[in-house]
Amino acid sequence: MKKACENTCCRTKSVKLVSMRKIKILFAIPRFSVGGAEKFLVHHLKFLDTARYDVSLITYFDEKHGSCADESTRIDRCFQASSTWDFGAIRRLFRYVREGNFDVVVTHLFTANLLVRTAAVLARVPVILSYEHNIYPNKRYWQILMDKLLSRWTTRIVVDSDAAKYFTSKQEWIPQSKFQTIIIPPLLDGRLRRTRDSLLVSLGISSDALIAVTVSRLVVDKGHRYLVAATPMVLAKHPDTYFLIGGWGPLQDELEAQVEQFGVGDRVKILGRVDGQEFTSIADIYVDPSVSTDLPIGIMEAMREGKAIVATTVGEIPNFIQNEKTGLTVPPGDPHALALAIDRMLSDEMLRTRCGTAAKKKVEEYSLENYMRTFDELVYGLVQKN
Repeated sequence: MKKACENTCCRTKSVKLVSMRKIKILFAIPRFSVGGAEKFLVHHLKFLDTARYDVSLITYFDEKHGSCADESTRIDRCFQASSTWDFGAIRRLFRYVREGNFDVVVTHLFTANLLVRTAAVLARVPVILSYEHNIYPNKRYWQILMDKLLSRWTTRIVVDSDAAKYFTSKQEWIPQSKFQTIIIPPLLDGRLRRTRDSLLVSLGISSDALIAVTVSRLVVDKGHRYLVAATPMVLAKHPDTYFLIGGWGPLQDELEAQVEQFGVGDRVKILGRVDGQEFTSIADIYVDPSVSTDLPIGIMEAMREGKAIVATTVGEIPNFIQNEKTGLTVPPGDPHALALAIDRMLSDEMLRTRCGTAAKKKVEEYSLENYMRTFDELVYGLVQKN
């Protein structure tokens, strides 16, 4: 009995100690290329309460192609890896995590989820959180097996949507109880940006043109090829419309060739890395042609800006873009259906206004403050349990 009381007393003291001192937390991401996960982490770090957390941030790869991190994002260590299997970088990474004595390790995207999570497991970090930011039907078998194996020692797998939870749980044979859904809110900030007129002038576009915007990485899952294929049908009825595609990725050359093949190079502009908020703000409509996704941050930002949205019925999108209410939805991989929906939205200003207003109202309950509150409750609850 006395022994049990002593153990209870020790646990109580431990909980009080956790509440009194800062939680030492490490965030890890492969690099700060432009993407939804990277942009989210930048905002997340800005809103962390430094009175409650002792924060460290690491990246694995050298940033050779620019970054979405800003001057306020302090990277404590970049391991300058030349490839995923750079064994010198892996040794330095494992030593850093082992010597860091972290209470919590939080990893984003596959390379960090693999290497940093493994290092955290070996270092016996009490709480390990791994973010799964999308639906990944093209994961290789070895990647699925490693995720399955590491999930045994992962405290929680955080997902952006229930759609991602159900898909990942099924694909990787991981119990749904391991997952925590926290929907990422619109990531808008108050920085001064170019006006619509100045931005259009810089692109050689007249101020009275109709603008369709999409912003995401140029990868197969995002469905850009179907949007480009839809543009000739739209331009036949709306010749003064411009399609602005923001983002970069392995499909950029292929998409540029497709634009030339369809002869729409004067109306479809692939812009590379852009300020997504800046370009979304000037859109008459926002288009998401994804063929596989959960809930893109770009859609959430477009909703917060009150933009009319045309999107596909994949992942969590239909729960936010409800057909005829908060936007128009079409099946994925169907350029003809996509063109008809874009045509309808461009042709009907009242429809654009109605859908944009409804979308803005629907997304209002999702804020970064609410997200941070949920994150804090999750972390503190798990630290106290461990």
